[in-house]
Amino acid sequence: MTNQGVEHVAWVQKGLSELEGCQEELVGLITAVTEVPAPSHQEQERGKLIAGLMREFRFPLVQVDPVGDVIGFFPGRDPSRVIVSMAHMDTVFPMETSLAVKREGNILAAPGVSDNSTSVAQMLLLGRIFARNLPLPHPVILIANVGEEGLGDLKGSRYFCAHVADYDFDGFRLGPSKMVFLNMDGGLDQLVNAGIGSRRLKVTYTGEGGHSWAAFGKSSAIHGLGTAIAGIAKIRVPQNPRTTYNVGVISGGISVNSIAAEADMLIDMRSVSDEALFQVEKDVRAAMDAAAAETNTSYEAEVVGDRPTGMLSPDAPLVRGLMELGKEHGVELRLSVSSTDSNIPLAMRWPSVTMGFKKSENGHRVTEYLYIDSLVPGVKFALCCYEGLLYDRF
Repeated sequence: MTNQGVEHVAWVQKGLSELEGCQEELVGLITAVTEVPAPSHQEQERGKLIAGLMREFRFPLVQVDPVGDVIGFFPGRDPSRVIVSMAHMDTVFPMETSLAVKREGNILAAPGVSDNSTSVAQMLLLGRIFARNLPLPHPVILIANVGEEGLGDLKGSRYFCAHVADYDFDGFRLGPSKMVFLNMDGGLDQLVNAGIGSRRLKVTYTGEGGHSWAAFGKSSAIHGLGTAIAGIAKIRVPQNPRTTYNVGVISGGISVNSIAAEADMLIDMRSVSDEALFQVEKDVRAAMDAAAAETNTSYEAEVVGDRPTGMLSPDAPLVRGLMELGKEHGVELRLSVSSTDSNIPLAMRWPSVTMGFKKSENGHRVTEYLYIDSLVPGVKFALCCYEGLLYDRF
């Protein structure tokens, strides 16, 4: 066995042994992260906590970039490959949501406890192991990033991928073609290798308005909006490639006896195909045009979300290698499509997957919870995935 092989076996096995006893520490870290509010665009306090933990865990270099991503860098001997992991720290829950973590038996429950506080906490423990075994075979970058959820529109992932050449890690600069992404989000049985694209519009209708009796007959923004929604609901979309639309939020008007002068809605459109996504948006805008003409109203549409599609072939070495590794460790992975931080690097044709390393239920609900006994097997499997990347198994 070569010296590098002996070293490899030694530090990875030591790391797995360390993780074997980390359940209570993980529960504590997850609780600490979860209980700091972090709605998209408001992650600053959680970011400060995570940066402090990275320094406490002896990450050799910690940076916060201009959009608030917290980045830990670990030097490696061979820069021909740089392994990047993003675990988003924002949540879908408003600032005032109670985030108190409750533990009962094998259940850990709180809004955002799984999505994505657990991934952040697991990433921190992996980083501590990396920090004790420098230099790694290849450089590693761990990122607790902002703006993955909702109207965050993949802000952190988008910024990092667009500005890779601007980051300076103590003299080391990234070469985009060298990066491989293993992003952390989702459940233990999923390997996301394709990104669902989305377009999101904020649409504001304007009418004449007035008193419901005295000005009866004047145009109503709500009637225009409602007519548009009825038209949108009739749009037919393909099942393959899967394409969807949804009017998720509506608001407007000032009282029951007032003709509304203004009303708005948020529309979400998704597809795994750029062409199908373009077509459904075209159809939605046609329905809105027709509604405005029919109701004597006008509207403005603002793009508030634009997530690209992308796919890494199931035959790609990264995908095949991780699938085989899952079988070796008794983890039945299934390929899936989703909208994650991987959308951006996939759209830029960089090898990227998103994987979760825990089991949980009720994501994006205040009743969200995870199974505590999945945490240690999950983080140990994550370290094995890194072993495969660091030692060029795939």
